[in-house]
Amino acid sequence: MRIVIVGAGSIGKQIARELVNEKRDVVVIEKNAETARIADNELDCLVINDDGSRPEVLRQVSAGTADWFIALTGSDAVNLVACGLVAAESSKTRTIARVETPFYAALSPAQQKTFGLDFLLNPAQETARSLIRIIGEGFAESVVPLHQGDLQLRSVPATFLESYIGKTLGEIRHSSIKHFIIAAVVRNGSIIIPKGDCRIEEHDFLYVLGPPDSLNGLLGAISGLDDQARRILILGASKIAERFLDSFRDALASGEPISENKRKSRLSRFIRRVFVRQPEMTLLEMAEGEAKRMLQTYQDIHVVCGDSSDEGVLEGAGISRADLFIAATDSQSKNILTAQLAKVLGVKKSIAITYNERFLPLRNSIEVDSLISLNDSVAAAVLEIVRKAHIRTIFSFFEDEVEIVELTVGKDSPVSGKKLKTIDLPRDVLIAFVTKFGEIIVPNGETELEDGDEIGLVTRKDYMGILESIFGGTHGN
Repeated sequence: MRIVIVGAGSIGKQIARELVNEKRDVVVIEKNAETARIADNELDCLVINDDGSRPEVLRQVSAGTADWFIALTGSDAVNLVACGLVAAESSKTRTIARVETPFYAALSPAQQKTFGLDFLLNPAQETARSLIRIIGEGFAESVVPLHQGDLQLRSVPATFLESYIGKTLGEIRHSSIKHFIIAAVVRNGSIIIPKGDCRIEEHDFLYVLGPPDSLNGLLGAISGLDDQARRILILGASKIAERFLDSFRDALASGEPISENKRKSRLSRFIRRVFVRQPEMTLLEMAEGEAKRMLQTYQDIHVVCGDSSDEGVLEGAGISRADLFIAATDSQSKNILTAQLAKVLGVKKSIAITYNERFLPLRNSIEVDSLISLNDSVAAAVLEIVRKAHIRTIFSFFEDEVEIVELTVGKDSPVSGKKLKTIDLPRDVLIAFVTKFGEIIVPNGETELEDGDEIGLVTRKDYMGILESIFGGTHGN
């Protein structure tokens, strides 16, 4: 797969790096000479220092022969023009444009096609989407609900399952009547994607995946998982905060029609499923003008004007009564510090928005429940779109370059009609679950795959190209 990217800023570099790791043929175009030099040093792909919105530059890199053209500069106009130029020259190349202006992000697929655009990605909207998904996980620690809660991924020390220590996974599966799998084993700080001959050791840390009832029987019930955030305090009148509030307003509006945008429709359905009614929202913003603007735009929320770093302001905004605190200012360091303070002041769950990966290593050493990276959110959205076989990441393990991904078996897939035991997968790929007609099953070698089945796999990131060739299908989304 050949991909041309315009823009080597932090988002462009991260996406290029992910695609190179997946063995894609990547070309990056960057106008700024210093940014291009840094990208050339950091990325294992061709980097060209030039203007990616110029027709002659696009012809130079044969953008019209690429599978994907992705415009990620900080200028909506440049991104739209570049995609339009490529689309005018080639009906084969599919385009993705990063846009900051909500007007463009609201265009329907038919309207996007008029501009030569296949997909539009708004970074603030993608981050809000990640934020809503995290909120939907409830308030339980060490538990990640998947498939709208039909599956759970729990993390426990091996000593919690003392009878399994010294046994292989094959022995455990043979002796257990519970429907679950050990999806990953953390040993000495690294992840093992386990097979039947993997033997559990005393100091291992285990990720266990299965239906909630099975995991409750194995590990005990979890309190707080179904709790809803009824009172939410948001810090900062940022674009992310606005997209977050917009998503709730649109999804919970009575009689809302289903959007032409599939991803927006999925998000709306998820919000309506998790939240029966609109939570009580409070926004804290230090700039008086921005506070007034937010009050006029979102009349169903409470707006407080004040500086969260001043003594008594968070308390006055109701931090002790809030179920959830979201730090979404334009300063990632302020977000992390204030989210940490919110936990000290008694909030049940706190989330901080970051804008790159600089602070992500802190997530296991601070009390903040979640750090959500804007760059990660955009990168995940791009990867979901460009991967074949509808491959999409549903969970990333922080210990290593390992993910749980889902893919859909298409009519033309080489595996349609085959049993799992006949599919030649790399050793570091584990089939975790199969969804058939909406029912999730923990599969075995005799499970036969059919058109429309969804498969969950634990895999290393650099196997995405191999998985595409094995499962085939069409471009995602």
